[in-house]
Amino acid sequence: MRTADEGLNSQEGGGLFPRLQERYGLREDPLAIDVPFFPEAMRHHALESLRHLCGFGDMALLLTGARGAGKTRLLAELVRNESARLDFHYLELANLTSSQSLARALLAVAHQGLKPDSAARDAVYGFFRWSETATRKGRRMVLLIDDADQAPPEVARLLLSAFLAADTAAAAVPVFSGDEPLAGHLGLEEGGEAANLHRIRLRPLNQEEIKAYLEPRIQQAGGAVDSLLGPVMLKRLVELSQGSFGRLKRVAPAVWLDIAQGAHPHAGTQWFASWRLPALAVVLLLGSWWLVSLQYEEAADQAVQSPPPVEPDRKSVTIGPGHPELQVSSEARGLSVGFSQDDDTLTADLASENLRPEPEPEPEPEPEPEPEP
Repeated sequence: MRTADEGLNSQEGGGLFPRLQERYGLREDPLAIDVPFFPEAMRHHALESLRHLCGFGDMALLLTGARGAGKTRLLAELVRNESARLDFHYLELANLTSSQSLARALLAVAHQGLKPDSAARDAVYGFFRWSETATRKGRRMVLLIDDADQAPPEVARLLLSAFLAADTAAAAVPVFSGDEPLAGHLGLEEGGEAANLHRIRLRPLNQEEIKAYLEPRIQQAGGAVDSLLGPVMLKRLVELSQGSFGRLKRVAPAVWLDIAQGAHPHAGTQWFASWRLPALAVVLLLGSWWLVSLQYEEAADQAVQSPPPVEPDRKSVTIGPGHPELQVSSEARGLSVGFSQDDDTLTADLASENLRPEPEPEPEPEPEPEPEP
């Protein structure tokens, strides 16, 4: 199934390069230029390590990195620089499907054939012992296994164990290349054979390294660096490529032609213009809400600080006939009685009809004397 990146850069219908050529005046495709070798991001250090350890080391080599990190390109540069001194042999994945296919591929390098009665394991171990004599004749052999993480684990481990069983300072050096989980694929997480293996990791490219990689290629292709590597363009290239050479070559044409989402150099300005008025309205609403809440908090603070006024304690006085604590004589008619409490004065005018004295009770009649008999 075709991926989205392949669809953007498909050569059907002329591909994207004619459109790039028309817009930017390019003489050739800058992404197809592989020379010179890119030495930044520790690639030159990795190349020098491979050159030295393949010629004089006694360890198996493990080259790991994410897909598209440049592992295949690094191995190709190693072969180009050291083919006069070292004897390189690629082991394709088709030759790593089983121990028998691995044995046949190794014996073909030695110009021998696998005998019908020979075990494949013995043939693999025998190849590495034979490679010791070839090294002593002047040229050391190097076995390149690219995408080794896609081979069956038992086949990859057989290859490694056969090398470790031989004279590692003279036997053919296996160089395993693959993604980060390759070490576990070889059974190295258990720690038994880690001391006889040197691992080289290729990290992703950062923004400055992507610019350093593309700039000389754009200049060689006749393009304008300021147009193709402006701040917005460069930022989108970093985001979409994720620091991978492979992804960078796939997404760069889409970014340069404004096909990739968000890749237009004025996208940020257009977004700000379309949302400027709504954003201003929201800011004004938030500001007014803040002022109202501030005034409310000040009023609440003042209410808490000032104590409420004390209501006067008013007492009610009930005056009337028969009150147990007040004896009013008949001379008190027409007098005014005043009571004061807390600077409040209560005046009571006693009317004459309200202060009538109680009538004296009539004497009971004395009983008549009973007649004498």
